Amino acid sequence: MLCLLAPSAALAEAPSKATAAQADAAFEEGRDLFEQGRFKEACEKFDLSMQLDPSPGTLLNLGNCYEPQGDLLRALETFELALSQAQAATDRKRRQVWSEAARERIESLGKRIPLLSVEGAELGSRVLLDGKPLEQLDTPVRYNPGRHQLEVGAPGKRPFIKTFELPEGQTLSIRVPPLEAEEVTPVAAPAPVLTSPPTAAPDERRFGYWPWIAGGTGAALLGTSIVTGLVASSKASRLEDECPSKIECDPSLASVKDSAHTFGVTTDVLWISGALILGAGVTLFALDHGKAESSELEAGCFEGGCGFRAHGRF
Repeated sequence: MLCLLAPSAALAEAPSKATAAQADAAFEEGRDLFEQGRFKEACEKFDLSMQLDPSPGTLLNLGNCYEPQGDLLRALETFELALSQAQAATDRKRRQVWSEAARERIESLGKRIPLLSVEGAELGSRVLLDGKPLEQLDTPVRYNPGRHQLEVGAPGKRPFIKTFELPEGQTLSIRVPPLEAEEVTPVAAPAPVLTSPPTAAPDERRFGYWPWIAGGTGAALLGTSIVTGLVASSKASRLEDECPSKIECDPSLASVKDSAHTFGVTTDVLWISGALILGAGVTLFALDHGKAESSELEAGCFEGGCGFRAHGRF
C-alpha cells in the first residue's frame, strides 16, 4: 500500500528548494517503480529521497517496498520509525495521516513476524543465527519467517547445529543441549622405517639357459641312440639266425640287412652327437656354477679327436 502524501518540509529543518525538488523527483520515480513491481529499484529511489528530504511519508513507502521482498522485519522497523517521526511533524493534517497509516501497517505486519528465543546456551559459547552473532538469549526476538540455521559452539566442544523453519506469526523456542566434548584423535607416532637387508647380487650366468638346453638335447639323443641300437641289434640277430653263412641268403633278407646297417649307422651318429652335446652342456653348467677365476670353452678338433674342450681354474 502506497502512502499518497509526497514528502515535504514536515520536520524541523527544511531543505533548500533544489534539494526538495530532487527529493520529490526521486519519490515520484519510486512510486512508479513500485507500481511496476520493481520493488528493489523503488526502495533505492525512496532511500535517495529520504537522504535528500527525510519524511515519514517516504519512510512509509520505503517500508512498503521491503515487505513484498520478504524482509518483513525491516519493513516493520521502518514503519515504527515512520510513526515516531510522524509525531514530530508540524503539519497537523500530515501528522494525523502519517500516524494512522503507520499504526495500521505496524498492526498488520506485526501479526506476521515470528518470534525466536534460544535457551540453554552455555556461558561463553558462541551463538550464531544464519552466520551472524545472536546477542539476545533466553528472550523472544523478532526475525523474518523462513528457513534459518542456528549454530552454537564452544572451545573443545562439538558444535550444535540446527536448521529449522520459522513460520509467520509463530513463536519458536529452541533449547540448546549440553555440548559434547570434541573427540581428540591421538596423533600416531610415525612408523619406523624398515630397511631390508642387502640382497645378494644375483649370480652372473654367462651362458644363460644353454647348459640346460645342451644337456637336455644330449640326453635325448643318447636315449634315441639306445632305441635305434636295440632295433639294429634285433635285425642283426634275425639276419644271423636266417643266414648264418652270409653267402647264399634269401633275397628277401636284403632289406633286413640294409635296415640293420642303417639303424647301426644312425645309432653311432646319435650316440656320438648325444655324448658330445651332453658333455658340452655339463661343461657349460660347470663353468657357470663353479667358482672359476678364468675358464674357456672351445670347439674343434684336437689331438685326441674332435669335440669340445673346456679349461680353466675352478
